[in-house]
Amino acid sequence: MPTLSFKTFLKNNCWAILWGVFIFLLTSLPGDYLPRIPKFVDLFKPDKLVHIFIFLVLIFLLLQGFERDGNPAIIHKYAVFFAFTISFSIAGITELLQEFVIPMRVASPYDFIANLLGILLGWGAYAFYKKKQLK
Repeated sequence: MPTLSFKTFLKNNCWAILWGVFIFLLTSLPGDYLPRIPKFVDLFKPDKLVHIFIFLVLIFLLLQGFERDGNPAIIHKYAVFFAFTISFSIAGITELLQEFVIPMRVASPYDFIANLLGILLGWGAYAFYKKKQLK
């Protein structure tokens, strides 16, 4: 079993960590800083695609980082569990922050559902990517 160094762990997971910080920064913008969408476009809710995308990328990067050599055996073995736990936590925390901390923002169960859909799609995308790499 390789010895873990914090530096190796950060190197393996730097993109996932940076993406997580980006999510917190993006979801922490006050509501009046966000561009307004015309009413007719509201029917399509394009912001849900943003939620799906950012969480798809997050779990993909987490899985990629956790499965690299040099991580502790437990992180490598339970990469999916840890990636889901972290992604799910960030999805919930960002909605709670928007409801209770960020000015002019509100939590939305539909945003949270879009976050979860992004997590599931990202997991699927990573499984597909991994399968293609093995060929």
